[in-house]
Amino acid sequence: MPVAVEEVRGRAELAEILDLPLRLHAADPWYVPPLRALVLRRLDPANPFFRDASLRFFRARRGRETVGSVSLLLDERHDRHSGERTAFFGFFECERDPEAARALLGAVSERAAAAGATSLRGPRNVTRVEDVGLLIEGFGTRPPLLAGHHPPYYRELIEAEGFTKRFDMLAYDTPLFDAAGRRRELPEPLRSKAAAVDIPGLEVRRVSFRRVSRDMALAHAVFTEAYRTVPDVVPMSAAQFVSLGRVFVALADRNLIQLATVRGEPAAFAACLPELNEAFAAARGRLLPLGWARVAWALRRVRTASFKLIGVVPAFRSTGLHARLIQHVVDGLRAAGYERLEASLIHEDNAPMRHIVESAGCALYRRYRVYERPLGQREQVPR
Repeated sequence: MPVAVEEVRGRAELAEILDLPLRLHAADPWYVPPLRALVLRRLDPANPFFRDASLRFFRARRGRETVGSVSLLLDERHDRHSGERTAFFGFFECERDPEAARALLGAVSERAAAAGATSLRGPRNVTRVEDVGLLIEGFGTRPPLLAGHHPPYYRELIEAEGFTKRFDMLAYDTPLFDAAGRRRELPEPLRSKAAAVDIPGLEVRRVSFRRVSRDMALAHAVFTEAYRTVPDVVPMSAAQFVSLGRVFVALADRNLIQLATVRGEPAAFAACLPELNEAFAAARGRLLPLGWARVAWALRRVRTASFKLIGVVPAFRSTGLHARLIQHVVDGLRAAGYERLEASLIHEDNAPMRHIVESAGCALYRRYRVYERPLGQREQVPR
């Protein structure tokens, strides 16, 4: 039976798409379904991200059965910042069916070209910090929060359609205690740098919940400068960053979200969250009717913390300030009873960030690949 690709219309069809990976990955013990409520929050048109972006969903069907899905993202902010005309595919899920994968990727390629894009890149579901890249190493591990989990054959399906590597995103981890239960100290060079920090006017403090909008504005200023030269990174708008930051503050121990200022000016920022996928795994993607109770019980057993954001403005990169923030956060992690530190996802060409996490003793445990394919004349004829 031939494959038919159609655009998803309405909430019922969207729900079917979001349920598809539950069926496809039901036998994979490492797959963690994202909470439906959080996914829908990201897809809400009120999300500040969609002020400059549009997202469409497509499904592949054989007869009445849905066998695959994909999305098409057009991000005007990315194009203005980079000078490119790039479209992104995401929410890619597919049975081991090369014909279905070809039809899905072909459909989004044609529509992307019709919209003026010259290349198609992905996977990327929504923003630059959520579900970016296809897992190609680390299949026998649980995915970190805001990162996906994919079977090895997805790589075969995508590469068979002419997509090649654009860049990799990396996930690191390290235990905080050794096998005998003894505290593992940070590497001595990092501890020495933390102790030697001497910056007049420096203040390092946790983010204030009562002043979260102001503190997130300071953190946004840090990341705009810290990531300005990192390849393929488009600075978030202030509204988008503050919206995401509110979620971080609500979910995290605020001792693990540190802000550094020098004479009141933003200098560095670090955010570490409980690795909520350890708890979300118990809900199997849904909070109702009993998922919320399972998550609440599992939250007390989370023993991994995840470094999601750390940045230092260029003027203070050689001062050891990054080491001071890491020391603050790791001390807080141990005091709170965490046993493992995870850091994800880091662009492979982000040498300063890789140096920070590797100097903290972290080792690579997962690799995600972002692919790209140029859009030629064939795709430029819309269906």
